[in-house]
Amino acid sequence: MPELPEVETLRRDLFTVMVGKSIRYASALNRRSIRAHSTFADFEEPLSGTLVKDIGRKGKFLSITLESDRQSEFAMVAHMGMSGQMRHFANHEEVPKHTHVLFELTDSSLIAFIDPRTFGQLYLDELDSSGLAVTLSRLGADPISQPELLGRALAQCATSGVGIKWLLLDQSRICGIGNMYADEILFRAGIRFDRPGRSLDKEELSKLARAIPEVLNEAIVLRGSSLKDLQYRDVVGGIGGFQTMHLAYGREGLDCMRCNGIIERIFSKGRSSYLCSSCQR
Repeated sequence: MPELPEVETLRRDLFTVMVGKSIRYASALNRRSIRAHSTFADFEEPLSGTLVKDIGRKGKFLSITLESDRQSEFAMVAHMGMSGQMRHFANHEEVPKHTHVLFELTDSSLIAFIDPRTFGQLYLDELDSSGLAVTLSRLGADPISQPELLGRALAQCATSGVGIKWLLLDQSRICGIGNMYADEILFRAGIRFDRPGRSLDKEELSKLARAIPEVLNEAIVLRGSSLKDLQYRDVVGGIGGFQTMHLAYGREGLDCMRCNGIIERIFSKGRSSYLCSSCQR
């Protein structure tokens, strides 16, 4: 699943090819990809002729600000789900299979929402005072765009008896972190995934507060992580580079890069967690 670094990479790329252009038309080809709307027309018609003003992000969601003559500014929200991509193509001949929503821009280029597993979706929404879609206000602190809120969110995690990894994955607390980056962050901080939040001392919370933006920003610089399935690709089909820098995730049985231990994979609560039991306490 694309997490914060992958979605931020998409945001930056889409900003360069969409902002300042208008959407000539939108064509939804799969009902599931626009399932928040009762009909295809409910999604497609408001988008026709809209000007793309801005592209924001909160957590794993894109919020695309649109303006039309028929109504004030509103948002189109994009969530990639497990396998979603938003790709830019010069013409219709290049558009691949599993394209479920297609947008033609005023320069005749195309934006395709591609989603083989169909867990992602697009939907229209109102804007809030921050300039993002109203529905995204339910999300917790974004570690990159709202760093001032991260300390407060971690302080709240420190009062919980829930395992720290599950707290990091709780999008209502801190948004944008998924299974892969949670493992990398906890390795960087030297903390086991199953430690209750309230067991962490001030030093460990400080390490975690440093590790979260460090890992996410490093991943953004390298344009995210593309795993073996290559389901994450940027807007021109390129792959990310941070997977080569993973210290824990996907390294089961390999030497720990920090000590003499071995990276383990432990299955818990329906997820695999990668860690070194020798140096993560």
